[in-house]
Amino acid sequence: MNANDSAGGLTLDRLLIYVERALRGDERLQAQLLATMAQLAGHPNAPEEERALGMALTQILNGERRPDLNGLDPEAAEQVRDFVSHLGEK
Repeated sequence: MNANDSAGGLTLDRLLIYVERALRGDERLQAQLLATMAQLAGHPNAPEEERALGMALTQILNGERRPDLNGLDPEAAEQVRDFVSHLGEK
């Protein structure tokens, strides 16, 4: 998945904006994202890359700053790595 692909109708860029907002204190959004990403991670019919993204974002939402990025294409993995690095700067 790259920045132009979508999971559930969202680009990766947009999804990361929501994750950051949740981590910055939007508890309601965080709860919604945790539920949605956990569901995606465990969905047997979702493509492997989308399940991997769901797992990685669930880990990030739970405070992990070194999420498992296996299963993501290199571009998406790099984008998530950059995002996590950006979180540490703020």
